[in-house]
Amino acid sequence: MNKHLHRVAFNGVRMIVLLFVLVFSFSSCKNQKKITLNNGKCILDFKNAKTLKANLQANELKFNWLSAKLSAEAVIDSTDNSFTISLRMKKDSVIWMSISKLGIEGARVFITKDSVKFITKVPGQSNKYFKGDYAYISKLLNTELDFEMLQSLLVGNSVSFYDEDEKIKPGVDNCQYTLGTIRKFKRRKMERGKELREPAQSIFLTSENFKISRILFYEFNPDRSFDAHFGAYEKADETQLFPMKMNYTIKAQKNVNIDLTYTKVTLNEEQSFPFKIPDNYEQIIYKGTK
Repeated sequence: MNKHLHRVAFNGVRMIVLLFVLVFSFSSCKNQKKITLNNGKCILDFKNAKTLKANLQANELKFNWLSAKLSAEAVIDSTDNSFTISLRMKKDSVIWMSISKLGIEGARVFITKDSVKFITKVPGQSNKYFKGDYAYISKLLNTELDFEMLQSLLVGNSVSFYDEDEKIKPGVDNCQYTLGTIRKFKRRKMERGKELREPAQSIFLTSENFKISRILFYEFNPDRSFDAHFGAYEKADETQLFPMKMNYTIKAQKNVNIDLTYTKVTLNEEQSFPFKIPDNYEQIIYKGTK
């Protein structure tokens, strides 16, 4: 039992970190819009990119503090695991998670803008810890990662793509508004003197309240994608909606599918973030660590 719990705890941490790392290898609206049907087809009023971006930003979740309870089911290739998570956040500052199996905490995660730390702890086993920065993890897994990306994906907000030098195109797909862009990374890979095709991002917005229903990332070379779906929106406070169900599908060197189901969300109550690495814990050392 302890060995199984230890494996689940560590796999749970790996899944959480892997989820967000692989992603970047690459208030209800007051002005609801009318939907009309023409021969059974949905017709939405045209909205330009500037208007859609404004509506998206106006209706994203706004908070200073967040606490939540959720369950997770994850499949990495053929490996299936389920666990529960207690989540706490201070906006733009800290993401804290306690990961449990069968009511027993097996791991704790502490993430800030410049560091990622976690411990795995199971009675009778060799308890371990990891600490590093985003640069190390990005180098380790050949990707780019930052705090904003993690924070946005956990609450159903968009990953920022409003840079002036990006080409953003509006559209309509299956009775939803869309915003599409080609994400421009600061470091550009070159092949035979030519820039590789840039990763694409598409955001799907519900026509009723401009909340995000889907975020799709696609990197052409290598061929990999991340597809996030957000649904079952419920009120997190008197005016704001929160997606109680999320699904992430990742296609890369490993195929990953993760379902998150939130059972409780509380906004703007100050939180604590208890995290300490005991002296007798063994550090997790990856190949390449100096």
